[in-house]
Amino acid sequence: MNIDQPSAVFGRRGRESRAPATPVHHAAKPARSVGHIVLLLGLTGLLLTGAGAIFWTLPGIGMAKAEAARAEQKVVEIVNQPVTHLHRSGSFTVFSPGWFHPGATEPDFNNVDIRTTQELTYEGHVTSDLNPTEMFNGSELEFNAVTKYFYTDRTLPNKRCSTRKWSRSMVSTASSAMMSRRC
Repeated sequence: MNIDQPSAVFGRRGRESRAPATPVHHAAKPARSVGHIVLLLGLTGLLLTGAGAIFWTLPGIGMAKAEAARAEQKVVEIVNQPVTHLHRSGSFTVFSPGWFHPGATEPDFNNVDIRTTQELTYEGHVTSDLNPTEMFNGSELEFNAVTKYFYTDRTLPNKRCSTRKWSRSMVSTASSAMMSRRC
């Protein structure tokens, strides 16, 4: 019996016949490796598209944040205009404790109209327990719960802003730019 060559067993009914087997040559399957290459190219393209989108939008986000910061600074300048300080004398109304209650909530920039939230409650000459030697003209003052968020010195009353100034500066600048603040 020759054991150097591979063989196959053939036969019937218990009889065996040993014959040399023919070697089987399998052809390479290029479809599988082409599929892997196509998959890798597709994933690479998707990754590059995502990276490109991120790098494309980052400058836009930075510009929107810068615009929002400029708008907020403009609002702070408008809201915190200096008031006329007078030496305390004659009759005046005293507000206590302080000019404003503590705390302030951030305005809903999508649904706010600061012209409708102005409170013009100060009449005549007014002062506060925070300003023992000063008084102020009530006709120059206002309180606005929406703009209180931007007050920088709560020891002084807030100067009244004209409707024209609100319209030009605050409404257009703040409303449009502050919406980009949500970025």
